[in-house]
Amino acid sequence: MRNVLYIVMPLAFIAMVVGIYCGIIRIGQPLPSGAYLPIAHHGVLMAGSFLGTLICLERVATFPDKRAWITVILMALSLPLFIFNQAQYGVLCLLTGSIGYCWISFSNYRKFRLKGDLIMAIGSVFQLVAYIIFFMTFSYPRAFAGWLLFLVLTIVGERLNLTRFLPVSKKAFYEACFWIGLLLVSSFLYHLGSRMVVGASMIGLAVWLLRYDIVRVNLKQEGHYHFLGLALMLAYLWLAVTGGLSMLEMGNPYLYDAVLHSFFVGFVLAMILAHAPIIFPGLLGIQTTPFHPVMYLWLAGLHASLVIRIYGDMTENFELRKLGGIYNGVFFLLYILTVLGLIIQFKRNKQ
Repeated sequence: MRNVLYIVMPLAFIAMVVGIYCGIIRIGQPLPSGAYLPIAHHGVLMAGSFLGTLICLERVATFPDKRAWITVILMALSLPLFIFNQAQYGVLCLLTGSIGYCWISFSNYRKFRLKGDLIMAIGSVFQLVAYIIFFMTFSYPRAFAGWLLFLVLTIVGERLNLTRFLPVSKKAFYEACFWIGLLLVSSFLYHLGSRMVVGASMIGLAVWLLRYDIVRVNLKQEGHYHFLGLALMLAYLWLAVTGGLSMLEMGNPYLYDAVLHSFFVGFVLAMILAHAPIIFPGLLGIQTTPFHPVMYLWLAGLHASLVIRIYGDMTENFELRKLGGIYNGVFFLLYILTVLGLIIQFKRNKQ
């Protein structure tokens, strides 16, 4: 199914570029736009057509049943449907694909019986819930909790599987389960006044990851491993910031934007920065881990621009908010292009 991969991956990257471009327009920067540019759907392009496709592709690539490729194809095909103004069918593709992703996730757990796989399988259910809600309402605030739980549980599950290589006690594992359970329960009750508990559970998870993940080990290394550790540490700090922001009263009209992007940019995209040099070559079957010191510049730029954006949100400074938002997209795109460029360079040198 290698040929399918070479179709799906470009579609995911195009979705990323289109999503970033639409996001820059949405935040107030005048750029050329046409009738077929899905500006209103920046969020679902990034959460579904890009991230959803990429996460699903990572699972499908090692899944023994080739029918699973239908799942990732459906998710990737959401992009042209959004571009050609068929948003309802685009969301339907993502919804259907998320059903297949649930099947893949629970099948992995039944086969390997890993604790992290179980958490990721539970997370896959919330991705499906998010798309059902979004398909019925086209409301981002209503679907946001589903995407948040999907991505948090997916990331924590993956990191929990990696803790097999470190001495993590049963007590530490039960602590992780406590914070995850608290996040799940409080998320359902968010609109009934449990925002303080939601925030506390995210902060608790962030602290747990900082204590028990391989961050500390990687920071003592050099080259790519040091970069990986730094990117992970910053991502976990932003998860804690997301928790802190979610505790605040909703008096500021930009507070929702601050919570949303501290999570998606600060936590989720930073995790992509950490793992892209591992995931992309692995999917392409290339034995390399691309690294160049310039990657630190893009990492610093992403986080600095996010600080500017959040500060603009909290002070209701439109220009700072816009400036930070523009450079969020620019630095993330530069990082991905750098990684892809290093992979291409390695491939050419091997020929």
